[in-house]
Amino acid sequence: MIKHLDALALGGIALKGGSLEVDGSQFDALALGGIAQKLQPGAHLKIHNSARLNALAMGGIASKAGTGATVIFC
Repeated sequence: MIKHLDALALGGIALKGGSLEVDGSQFDALALGGIAQKLQPGAHLKIHNSARLNALAMGGIASKAGTGATVIFC
């Protein structure tokens, strides 16, 4: 799990096709949605500690992932 990078750096990794595991308590829903939006097909965003997010926020984050990309909440 990546804890030492900010959302902008993680978005750059996602743009290059990387899959990511992040601590959901480190970012707000808007930042997580921005990362999800940059995921490439076949890439995954796994969000740990997602219990603080409500269903509406989770749906918003998941809907921003492109076709073929996956968002996993745990």
